[in-house]
Amino acid sequence: MRKVLTVAKRELKRFRARFSGGSRAVILGLIAVSLLASYFVAQQGPMMGKGIYTVGVSPDGPLIEDSRFHVVTMDKDAGLKMLGNGSIDLYVDGEAAHARNDERSQYAEGALKKYLEKAETTRLIEQYDINQSFPLRIQASFISAQPTPSVPASTATATTTTAPPPSASTDTGAAVQEQIKEVQSGSSKFKAEFVSENEVIIPSLMKPPVPLSQVILAFIYVVPILFLGIFFNSSFMEEKTNRKLNVLMSTPVTPFDIIAGKMLPYIAFSLGMVAVITLALGGDVAVALAVFLPIILFIFAVYLLVAMAYRTFKDQTFFSMAAIAFVTGYLVLPALFTGINNVCYVSPLTLAVQMYRGEGFGPVEYVLSTGPMYLVFVLSVFLGVRIFNEEYLMSFGPLYRRAADAIYLAIDKSHMFISIALLSAFLIPVVFMAQMIVAILSLMVPISLPPIVFLAMLLALCVIMEEVAKSAGIAALLENKKVASVRAVLALAAASALGFFLGEKLLLYLSLSVVSNVMLLEALGSANLLIIPLAAHFIFTSIVCLLTQKLGAKYYALAIAAGSIVHFLYNFAILSHEMGAI
Repeated sequence: MRKVLTVAKRELKRFRARFSGGSRAVILGLIAVSLLASYFVAQQGPMMGKGIYTVGVSPDGPLIEDSRFHVVTMDKDAGLKMLGNGSIDLYVDGEAAHARNDERSQYAEGALKKYLEKAETTRLIEQYDINQSFPLRIQASFISAQPTPSVPASTATATTTTAPPPSASTDTGAAVQEQIKEVQSGSSKFKAEFVSENEVIIPSLMKPPVPLSQVILAFIYVVPILFLGIFFNSSFMEEKTNRKLNVLMSTPVTPFDIIAGKMLPYIAFSLGMVAVITLALGGDVAVALAVFLPIILFIFAVYLLVAMAYRTFKDQTFFSMAAIAFVTGYLVLPALFTGINNVCYVSPLTLAVQMYRGEGFGPVEYVLSTGPMYLVFVLSVFLGVRIFNEEYLMSFGPLYRRAADAIYLAIDKSHMFISIALLSAFLIPVVFMAQMIVAILSLMVPISLPPIVFLAMLLALCVIMEEVAKSAGIAALLENKKVASVRAVLALAAASALGFFLGEKLLLYLSLSVVSNVMLLEALGSANLLIIPLAAHFIFTSIVCLLTQKLGAKYYALAIAAGSIVHFLYNFAILSHEMGAI
């Protein structure tokens, strides 16, 4: 630990020397902007869509407290006149909504209708005392809009009416009559909650809104972390190109000491930024640190691999930008589904969103969201230690060549079977992240495809990723002539299949504990695609490895294609059968 701290102290001195004077002011300015943006979002929320519709409301009209609507109180004659000349987008006269035939006015009416429906439902739910309740039938009725000679009308706002149970007397008392009138006019203070099995409810009201403000707030934490990651990456690249790392390697410190020591100051700065932002926003610092620590480690793990794999700043810049895009997509896209779909738990930002919503999360959700990132960090540091030598750091090559060399160096040649099994297991989080990004992006592509075709495309991509993860280590050994016999190849394939199978079952357990109601995961689980038998793993991996041995490492892509086709046909047949397609 002393050596790690020594390297960290040296890195701090280098950081001060590199960023002094004007550059230091720029860095502090960026941090200040991030803090101000965080505070602004926390206090005000996102301003997108504020006041986009102008709505005229009669004095006896409903109360509208949605920032999307700029509300102007006016009488009916003035309202209809302004609606006709386009000065306002919608006019609400009591319970009647008047709209033009153009798209903007129709959109305004639809948005207002949904807002009033939701507001009425919320009002009913909030004031209902379940301990003093009796059965009610809640029904939503829609009052027709009142057309005018010059302004065509459309659908009106929704109101909610209540009725006594069938056994109740039809002679409704005066107090109840007054309550019904108040409900119909939108001013009732009587509330109710849907508790019966025959409840009448609008399905669209059950969809919670996208937590955009909380996602933006959570992502603002990530911005300074990304900046610090870039500083770490550039520092590493500078010392590598100037061969100062060679001097460090000649000192009595290990590769782990160098990597950990160079990372430590930036990780500490990142954690400090998280604590400062959380304190400024009045959040729970301990929860925030627990949520953002794996994100910090994951970002630095990605930047470490980029810095070690490439020698020139040109390549480093390109792949750093690609890494930022991947990290941003993996963190932000799933978090947008918070409260909508449990697939959101693949991103730790979901936990941050829940934190700022005042919602809790359990240990299973935390492990599922953060576990892959912790494992990727461990794998990245391990790879960094194994490839930390002058020959690898100063060599050139395409991405696939650098990856193959790194995998080969990571394997312990004296314990090949254990190394291959562990490599397959530790690559599962990488495969999982890549598959989730592909799945989420595919949902956002505006292309309508039959479900079976859509699943087939996803399965094809997932199968290729899995076969590469299971066979990459064995292919590296074959290329370097460390394995010669068919028996040894099959034994390594069995070890790889076992490691992947055990890791997959653990991930399956965590996933189904949290997201068991996700349709796709239910389909895959019922089709045994997430718990493919160990024998199937062994067969598919053996096909790839034996073809690689037979044809040579330069035909590894062809071997992957062959194994993936067999794997895909097996999975697709099972899935099609389960879905009733064949």
